[in-house]
Amino acid sequence: MSCCFRDCGKADEAASLRLSITPPPDGKPVISWAHEECFSAARASSVEPDDPRDHGRVPAKARCAFCGEKLPVIGRHPLTFDVGEYSPPHRFWAHVQCMEERLAPS
Repeated sequence: MSCCFRDCGKADEAASLRLSITPPPDGKPVISWAHEECFSAARASSVEPDDPRDHGRVPAKARCAFCGEKLPVIGRHPLTFDVGEYSPPHRFWAHVQCMEERLAPS
C-alpha cells in the first residue's frame, strides 16, 4: 500500500498507518494508508485528537488537523478521519481544501 500524502518521501516503503476518512454528512468511509512520519509532518503539532466523549458531533474546540485553524460553522462541512486502529478511535477533523492539498488522489 502506498502513502496517500503528496509530499511522501518514502514512496518505496509500504504505508502502515490506516486513515479512515468519512465524507460529510456521514458518508461511507474511504480507507487510505500513510506512513506515520508523513502524517506527523503534515499534521499541525498543536492539534490533538478529539476527546472520545465528543465523538458524534463537531466539538466547539475542534481545529483542522493540518492547518490548525478553526472549523467553519457555516459553509463546507469539514471531513472527519480516524487515524490508526485504536479503540476509541483517534479522531481528527480537516477542512476539505486542506485535505485535498495534502492527499494524492487515488
